[in-house]
Amino acid sequence: MYLPYTDKFPEAAAVAGQSVAAALTAVIWARQLRTRAATILFGVAIWIAALSPLAPSFAGALHLDPGPRDLSIFQISATFAIVAMLLDGSRRLSVLAAVGQCGLYALANYVRDSSTEIAFAYIFFYGVLIGVQALRGAAPDRTAPAVARSFARQDGVIFVATTCLALLVTNLVFARVVFNGDEVANSFQADVYGHLRASAPIPPCPSMFENYWVFRHLGHAFSQYTPGWPLFMAPFQRLGIIWLAGPVMGGLLAVAIARLSRRVASGLGTTPEESERIVVVAGWLGPFFAMLGPYLLLNSASRFSHTMVCACFAWAVESLCAMTSNTSEPLEGSEPPATGSREQSSRSPTRSFALGRDWGYGFLLGAATSLGLATRPADGATLGVGVFLYFLWGLAHGRITWRAFLGTAIGFLLFGGLTAIILRLQLGAWFQTGYTISPSIHPESRLNLSWPEPNQLKNGIPLATGSYGWWPAAPALGIAGLFRALGGRERRVVFMLVTSGLALSGFYFFVEFARGGYEGLGPRYVLPLVVPMATGGACLLAPLFERARALGSGFRLGIGPAGPALLMLLAVASGVIRIAPRVYPIAYQENKFSTAPLRAARHGALKNAIVVLEPGHLPASETNLAQNPPMNPNPDVLFLIRRGPADEVCARKHFPGRTWYRAGMTETLTPW
Repeated sequence: MYLPYTDKFPEAAAVAGQSVAAALTAVIWARQLRTRAATILFGVAIWIAALSPLAPSFAGALHLDPGPRDLSIFQISATFAIVAMLLDGSRRLSVLAAVGQCGLYALANYVRDSSTEIAFAYIFFYGVLIGVQALRGAAPDRTAPAVARSFARQDGVIFVATTCLALLVTNLVFARVVFNGDEVANSFQADVYGHLRASAPIPPCPSMFENYWVFRHLGHAFSQYTPGWPLFMAPFQRLGIIWLAGPVMGGLLAVAIARLSRRVASGLGTTPEESERIVVVAGWLGPFFAMLGPYLLLNSASRFSHTMVCACFAWAVESLCAMTSNTSEPLEGSEPPATGSREQSSRSPTRSFALGRDWGYGFLLGAATSLGLATRPADGATLGVGVFLYFLWGLAHGRITWRAFLGTAIGFLLFGGLTAIILRLQLGAWFQTGYTISPSIHPESRLNLSWPEPNQLKNGIPLATGSYGWWPAAPALGIAGLFRALGGRERRVVFMLVTSGLALSGFYFFVEFARGGYEGLGPRYVLPLVVPMATGGACLLAPLFERARALGSGFRLGIGPAGPALLMLLAVASGVIRIAPRVYPIAYQENKFSTAPLRAARHGALKNAIVVLEPGHLPASETNLAQNPPMNPNPDVLFLIRRGPADEVCARKHFPGRTWYRAGMTETLTPW
């Protein structure tokens, strides 16, 4: 398998390249360069780069050697782009295109074994050119009021739809069982928190209950991971529906992306009515662009913590924007306050709602940032860079009321304090986490930072894998949309998303364990980049639907007004349909094979049984299959690791009267 997460990487990359090129073509069709020749040449440049992954196939059919042509193909593509910008007559775009070609040429000569990633680097750069070109002539009225309507119903539909979509994957792909050590450890800790405990007791025959990322320290057991995600899963675990936690978090993330997409798309129309229609469309596109991407959807269907990191990041940006909005703007879903005396205004329902909004969004900001740190400390810290910088700006410019500030402090200290207390109970010391003791138990978990080798750059900058794994939230579309959003009303959102995304990428660029193949559903560590990519893509493509309103007259006047939107829809649908069979079956087969003993026990409806796990005779690590509820000393089935006769003697002594079975490589249990 080519990791991350497909055994058909050349095919998936080729599909993604064609889909991205089609979407970018739709954009330049809708917003053409100054001359038709420039538009056509720029489109040719995009398609040359997009089709370059197919060069070996073309060369093979012609009985040619494709190797030496790789770099020349990219330079031909870049030359077409430069000529297009010159014909467009924009000095700024021409200089940017020339500088970009030089930089990409140097990059292509430096990296190794990364020709596909280089192709997507060129496509990404063309997205930058499209975004900058879209800024030309943009002069939005940033003093105009925001869209004064409620999107609660739309958000409700988005939450239900995306939660159900993730739940479908949970059932059809994963069958509600897990085998990855991270998911096992998070599930373990969720059961502990669900019983209002910080740690679990150490069971008898402890070596038979070993889980890789569950540590035993000071006489009790707890997982390596910080409390954020397991705390969220705890109520679901207590109710016996832990498999629903991931889909619900995916739904919460989708709503946050919808709100951010509306923000970045605001002010892009030429009239208030047109701007409102673009905002509405962007609110639909953003979350579904994110959730249709196989990597985010698979993670939302799993028990990995990365979806919660994404959600905390998105809600932190959204809540900070809401609490720093200009007080002259109408509140969402409300009427502007009536004029009158200061006393009447302060007592009006709208004013009271504004005060409540300050408290509420302040508390949400504090909770989101604190829980982001409590879920994955490094991710929460790096993603908080842009949020924190804008928070300081808001304080300095009087955009944050004392109520909002106090609400933020309460939310942050409440969840931060709870996290600190739990960790103190687990480790016996303040301000330490399970990561502190992890290297002494598993030396390979030590955090090492270094500059990547030339053939490792593609792991830290997932342009190719992001294009097929996050599609339709592809990097080239996202960056073009974020540049376009700079011409709208919400440049602060772009600042926070880009600054925080760069901080996260910069950190994992140097982290050694983030390189190459690893267990997990795609490049999980940089999964939060889907948030800016989805919102940017929604901002870029939503105006195309405004043009498509002329579809009725398009059949009489030509396909022009509706053509770009139709091409974009075709690109999105084609990409989703063609990429899915190259990713989801991998997840299904891997999960089905690795969880065979767990499925066998469930299908057999075992009661009062022990399933023996012998190392070397299992489809996955025995420490990941020994999944036992830590707070239930007498479950229906115990999955116990047997490394020698002494283990069996211990188990028969402490768990008498149970029927014994032996697990194997298939979904068949053999009586012991």
